[in-house]
This record gives sequence, C-alpha cells and structure tokens, in this order.
Amino acid sequence: MEEELISEGKCIYCEQLLSQKEIGKHLAKHLADKEKADIKSTNQTYCHILVETGPYFLHLLVKGNSKMIKLDTFLRDIWLECCDHLSEFRQKNLEIDMDDKVLKIFEPKIKIIHEYDYGSTTRLDLKALKLYQLNLKDTIILLSRNEPFKIMCSTCKKELAVNMCTVCGWDSDSYFCKKCSKKHEKVCADFEDYASMPMVNSPRMGVCGYMGGLIDKERDTVYKE
Repeated sequence: MEEELISEGKCIYCEQLLSQKEIGKHLAKHLADKEKADIKSTNQTYCHILVETGPYFLHLLVKGNSKMIKLDTFLRDIWLECCDHLSEFRQKNLEIDMDDKVLKIFEPKIKIIHEYDYGSTTRLDLKALKLYQLNLKDTIILLSRNEPFKIMCSTCKKELAVNMCTVCGWDSDSYFCKKCSKKHEKVCADFEDYASMPMVNSPRMGVCGYMGGLIDKERDTVYKE
C-alpha cells in the first residue's frame, strides 16, 4: 500500500511550516493584519484562493480585476503545462470565459473546477476563501505551496526516489533512486528511451510529457534532506 503523504506548507510572511488543514487560517490572519495596515492606502481587491487536489495545494492571492486566463496561465506554469493542451474553468451554475474578471467569478466560498488536458486530464479544485483590500502590485502572489514530499525508492526502500517509470506503473511501485534506476533499465527497455520521468512536486507528475514547472522551481522537486 502506498504510504500516505504528509502535506505541509510554509507561510510566505513568517515561514512557519503548517499542515494542509492549518495553513489557510494562518494566512488569513496575516492578510487581515495587512488589510488593516493598508486601510489608508489606495487599495485594490484581492481574492484569497485555495487550489487543491489530494495532498497537493496552493494558496494564491489574485488581483480581482485580472482575467481568468492569468490564473489559468499561472496554474499551467507552476503545475500543469506539458504539451500545450486545452484547459477550462467550470462551475455548474456559471459559464466561465477566460476573459472574465476573477472578482466576477470568485465570490467567497464559491467552488470552481479547473481541468487541463482532455485526454489525460488533471483536475484541480479551487475555492475562494475571502476578499481583501490591499495595496499591492503583483497580479498573483503564491502565499503557500505544499512542500516536496518524502518519496522513497520502491526497490531499495533506503534512498529518495528521483524518477519514475510510466510504463511499469503509476504508483509507489514505479519510483526509483539513481542507483535502482540503473537496475531498472536492464529489465525495462522503454525506461531509458522515454518512460523515465522526473519526480516533481506536481499532481501532473508522470502524466503525458510533464517535466516540471516554471514557477517556484526550488520546491518543484521531491523531498531534500
């Protein structure tokens, strides 16, 4: 049975490491304090958005007057983009266009689905947590992200896995450290050719041609001791 992954994230403001369940409330306190500090400034509306799929999560602060395509591009760049597949946002009571403003779509507590690639689909669940009036310039700010997971080699059980075989499996039985990767090449003819994929900190890991993200690359790996 695959070992349950421990999902934790660091706060952008104080670098405290908290669990997937705790980090949202912690960030909300920082954002509330910042909103109070900015009360006399010329502010814009920002939306605190939680993005999740299993143990993977992102906490984002997104400018309300930005378009949904900006959010789509960010998700592609940090977690998804491999072969320029199509993607969409959807919600059962809304028609969502990529040109729609974030503030129009993400009312507090509303839940949105984002899907990338209609063949080997990666689905993300997005939830608007709260709106804030803040004096900021960035369109999207990464408040927190799950830290890389400690995934061990499925063969030796001693070393951290660095890649996986997409031919021999899609679970913990196909993860290999550097040494065991060499051994696996001898029993899997496709491994050296195309089936070896890097272990990355993304729900798209091992799917299609995904090789890793373009944003926050220092955490786009597996656990480092």
